[in-house]
Amino acid sequence: MTYKRAILLLSALAVAASVAIASSETIYDEEANARKQIAAGIAEASRSGKNVVLVFGANW
Repeated sequence: MTYKRAILLLSALAVAASVAIASSETIYDEEANARKQIAAGIAEASRSGKNVVLVFGANW
């Protein structure tokens, strides 16, 4: 096996392992009330005169 093929194989294994680990994690709170959190964030931003940046995601 050539050096380049060995590096490619190890890289592929590393990516596969990280995907397997990441897929078992739950990043986002599945019980969260998004509407309530967004309303609270907008209210706080309004009181403090700041803008709102809404970033959202899901546990696929």
